[in-house]
Amino acid sequence: MKIIIKNFLVLGLLNVVVYGSDDAGIEDILNMQSELKVDVGSRSGAKNHLDSRSPVDVITFDQIENSGLTKLTDVLAYFVAGFNAPQTSVADGSDHVRVFTLRGMSPDQVLVLINGKRVHTSALMHVNGTIGRGSSSVDLDTIVLSSIQRVEILRDGAAAQYGSDAIAGVINIILKGVGHKNSVSVHGGIRKEGDGKKIQSDAFVSVPLKYDGFLNFSLEVDQSEQTQRAGKDIRLSPPSVKTHVGLPDSKNLGFVLNTEVPLVNTTVLYANSIINYRDSKASTFYRVDSNQSQAKYKDGFLPMMGTKNLDTSLSLGVKGEMFKGIHWDLSDTFGLNKIDYSLDDTMNYDLGSASPSSFDTGSLAFIQNTLNFDVLASLNDLDLSGGLEFKHENYEIKKGEKDSYLGSGSQGFSGYRDENEVDNIRHSLALYFDTTYHFSKDFSVEGALRLENYTDFGSTSDIKLSSAYKPLDELLFRASASTGFRAPSLAQSSYSHTSTFGGKTEGTFRIDDEVSKAFNANDLMPEESIHFTLGSVYEPTKNIYFMFDAFYIKVKDRIMLSGDLVGVTNEQKNIMLANKVSKVRFFTNAVDTKSEGLDFKVKFEHKFKSSSKIDVNFWYNYNSNKVISFNTDTITRENSYDQIDRLENGQPKHSIRFLTNYTLYDFVGTLNLSRYGEYQQVIDNKAYKFEASYITDINLAYSVSKNAKLSLGANNLFDVYPNKWDGLVANSSNPFYGNNGIKPYSRYSPYGYSGSYYYVKASLQW
Repeated sequence: MKIIIKNFLVLGLLNVVVYGSDDAGIEDILNMQSELKVDVGSRSGAKNHLDSRSPVDVITFDQIENSGLTKLTDVLAYFVAGFNAPQTSVADGSDHVRVFTLRGMSPDQVLVLINGKRVHTSALMHVNGTIGRGSSSVDLDTIVLSSIQRVEILRDGAAAQYGSDAIAGVINIILKGVGHKNSVSVHGGIRKEGDGKKIQSDAFVSVPLKYDGFLNFSLEVDQSEQTQRAGKDIRLSPPSVKTHVGLPDSKNLGFVLNTEVPLVNTTVLYANSIINYRDSKASTFYRVDSNQSQAKYKDGFLPMMGTKNLDTSLSLGVKGEMFKGIHWDLSDTFGLNKIDYSLDDTMNYDLGSASPSSFDTGSLAFIQNTLNFDVLASLNDLDLSGGLEFKHENYEIKKGEKDSYLGSGSQGFSGYRDENEVDNIRHSLALYFDTTYHFSKDFSVEGALRLENYTDFGSTSDIKLSSAYKPLDELLFRASASTGFRAPSLAQSSYSHTSTFGGKTEGTFRIDDEVSKAFNANDLMPEESIHFTLGSVYEPTKNIYFMFDAFYIKVKDRIMLSGDLVGVTNEQKNIMLANKVSKVRFFTNAVDTKSEGLDFKVKFEHKFKSSSKIDVNFWYNYNSNKVISFNTDTITRENSYDQIDRLENGQPKHSIRFLTNYTLYDFVGTLNLSRYGEYQQVIDNKAYKFEASYITDINLAYSVSKNAKLSLGANNLFDVYPNKWDGLVANSSNPFYGNNGIKPYSRYSPYGYSGSYYYVKASLQW
């Protein structure tokens, strides 16, 4: 029976796949190799990603190189269906640190690792009406692309293995190791509209050390100019374009070090470090001529918000073999993100003509230090691993200069005040185990357990069970079930930013503030989840595979930032009056949600007799996120319709990536077709839909010599823009949003609204 099933599946698929050549032999196809090892998803060691007990996807450096892209966030959006990274504008700090999601879930529900070690998040808290509102996430664009060997994406719950945040999945970035060529490259590009110019240079240098050791350096320098896609400001006479809507001006310097130094016996010293500095500037909304501004700006003014963003990390460790088959790893990983805010071309109305034009509006900082000790043992059919983790976190807000928050504060972004300053610390200690038993070469079961205690909210325990079974060499079935958690971030517990209008204060208050407590604000609890995945992989030959995975995730006590609340009860009104507060918002464990969907992937490779090769990848993702219950009156479907709709409908539910790579001698052509499904945004309690879009990217590369390559390409080749607001017309009460407004496009657009980008790139290897 096994042979009959095998032959039926192989012959059936060979009949429906077009190989591109009538006389292509089956032997050629069967002899092709697709072995690709991954580390993420299990602590039992690297394995073929097609044999993983949980769904894992891999993006290799060759694929990254052939895409022509320059930033890691764009790479993941290019290759991964279900990965969403909007490019927002006029949204304060969110213009400067790009948010991303996986499976439509929250940005802080995705764990990011570098070489298997936890990466710190950005200090930025997204508090405007953007995707990811109320969360902080890792700034992926701090990592130099030329330093990356591969990116592994685990599409499964993994909190029992890796700890907090691993609810939607895990992204593991593997840095280049031994055996890579040195390289330099220069990239230059421009938007179709003539703006958005970009110049980027990078270099990678690898120094071999004794006994397969290495010392690798990567350096990147880039400068990007802003794009302008704003509509006319109808507040002006005659209406004209003043606000900048599009990508910000940005200067970026990135450095990555990765090294391994063999010591005595099997002991290896390893380290990696990332340093990134970004100086960027983006527009707020234009301030029209007014009585307050007359003293300084006769015709109005456009405040420009700047950030100086320093992101750095250092991971240092030593690993080796204690006894035969028993491996150990001791490491410490330190991460820091510091963001300094400034505001130019603005004023403080309350200071009149004496107001400065530029302000230091304060800074945010986040530090995370993680100490790990891991042990892995292989005993015949049993793989055992476990470890300890101690984590220290520190979140800090520093106030701006006094003039930036005095009275109504600096226009565009009021500075952080004395009462916003905070310097909070917490620790956590975790004990974890991971066991895999191989009943046979075709059937294995893995179990994981993690026990963890946090100083601010207490203890949590999580488990995971996963299994894989191969009834045929070509067919694998897999399933997993897990519980998970996401600790409330220290930023969510500590963040506040308030401003004064007409003598009344409003903004985001900390949960321990008496004003927040009047609205029943409580200490934040961890989000708790259950996660089920069921899938299969079918690989009839070494040049083709089919992958299907369905998932279900339920999250309890999901943390959200409330909308602006006003006093209803007498107690609330009295406290707000006593504190001179008009509106208040704060973080709360607001809702329970469910997320469900599926991923379907096909990968096909074929070598032609002409020595050419084609590689085709198809990936379809469906995800649906729903609020299933509300845990507080602070956030309901009625009083927070825009927030709930953003969570449920603000991102595409259907997405497709269709990537083709063709190689012929010294020529490599890459074509990627992406479909972004429809989404919607709520304005004034009415939902406006935005249609699905197809985006085409192309990259053509030619090897001029053995060491030199020239590439040219286009992202969004056909200059596709999202549709404008359907039926929403800007007017005097809402001049900002509308098909004729200052912002004619939704800030939720998954591919932005800057149009085509054309580029050339020259690279040299040796």
